[in-house]
Amino acid sequence: MTIFSRLVIGYVIIFALVVAANIFALNQLRQVNRVTRSFLTADSRLLDLQKKMSDSLLEQIRFEKKFVLMKDTALLEQFQKAKIAFNNEFQEAMVVADSGVLRDLLYDVGQAQARYEALVTREATFVKDGRYYDAAFFSTQKDDATTMALNNLKELRETNRRHMYDKMRHLDMATRHARSVSVATIIASVVIGVLVSVLITRSIVKPLGIMKRKTRDIAKGNFETIMTLPSPPEMTEVATAFNAMCVRLKEVDKIKSEFFSLMSHELRTPLTSIREGTTLLLEGVGGQVTEQQKRLLTIISEEDRRLIEMVNSLLDLSKMEAGMMTYNFVEGDLVTVLKQAVHEIEPLARSKNITVEGEAEKKLPPIQIDVEKVRQALRNLIANAVKFTPDGGFVKVACRRNSKSVEISVSDTGPGIPREDLQRIFEKYHQVNNGNSPYAKGTGLGLAIVHHIAVAHGGTVWAESELGHGSTFTLSLPA
Repeated sequence: MTIFSRLVIGYVIIFALVVAANIFALNQLRQVNRVTRSFLTADSRLLDLQKKMSDSLLEQIRFEKKFVLMKDTALLEQFQKAKIAFNNEFQEAMVVADSGVLRDLLYDVGQAQARYEALVTREATFVKDGRYYDAAFFSTQKDDATTMALNNLKELRETNRRHMYDKMRHLDMATRHARSVSVATIIASVVIGVLVSVLITRSIVKPLGIMKRKTRDIAKGNFETIMTLPSPPEMTEVATAFNAMCVRLKEVDKIKSEFFSLMSHELRTPLTSIREGTTLLLEGVGGQVTEQQKRLLTIISEEDRRLIEMVNSLLDLSKMEAGMMTYNFVEGDLVTVLKQAVHEIEPLARSKNITVEGEAEKKLPPIQIDVEKVRQALRNLIANAVKFTPDGGFVKVACRRNSKSVEISVSDTGPGIPREDLQRIFEKYHQVNNGNSPYAKGTGLGLAIVHHIAVAHGGTVWAESELGHGSTFTLSLPA
């Protein structure tokens, strides 16, 4: 499958798990809502109606007994109002009751209350007519009916409470079950989501890791690497293009090697011959040379030397950029290398009446360096400082140790470097655009070579400068 397909399938799986978890949670929430609504609309309401029916029945008993004693028809009317209130409450309770047991209890309450009302109605007739009746019989029968009704109402209350407790217990069990299932679903979603993500990521990262290793091989100059990535299809296409690139790079590498050989032989050899020939002529081997001819031959010799240095710098930089420069790292004394570099630049400094001073901390530890390359870098930095310092100026070279590195700084009293050029002066062919400077300009290769040598040693190089106040170049090498 393609990377896009794998990502889509992974997202669909994770989305489906999340939707399933949400649907389950909504169902559980609906159940909780249903039970809660039952509490509010049925159970609580039934408890309230039970209390009202008990109060209404007690009011009937109170008014009925007063009527029997006082024979006041107003009391009988109050009894009728309490009776109507009881019947209304009873009818509502029958509607609210949500179980057969509760309805049966309510039915018994209704039967007992109806028997009580019938007894009261009969007794009221005897009382109104002033006729004799068995008052003890009626009192016993009424007490039995009301006692049965009140007991049934009490049983109704207790049964309703038990039902509420059972509902709460079932609700608690359902809640705990829902919580367990939700936690399990969340854990499963996370685990499956992580597994899917890991598998998809691994299917992408693993080929990229192979490509990274092969790229490092190419960076080291090994172009023989043939990479095979069977999946995913995008990576297969990349591997095919990568292999084609390796073939092409191998061809280019061969061309570069041939070019370097050609440059070394076809340019440096004739330039060396010109230098030797000029030297022989200056020494008078070819006959007496006039003063004017000596001046011309000296100019030719200097330009030839400068051209040889330029060719050497160009070849070195090209090898460094191509990763073909060989470094021979040994344990070297940086102070000795620094003194040698200063000694090589002294003739140039004396010709411009420039003072070059060097100072180094005592007991600097030996470090792993390519002695020749580091001397070349220091020589370029010091020569650059001397070249851009006006006659009679001053160049200071200092060597000091930091916690993890050794730093060599070269400071001059030249015209300085504009701030916008400080980050670009280590690029090849880049020269500072300072139109007011009367001093010589370089080829734009020396600092680029210094930068490559510093990076190859695991170090760095940077410049600090202010126009009109000179410059300081610092080469840092790991200790």
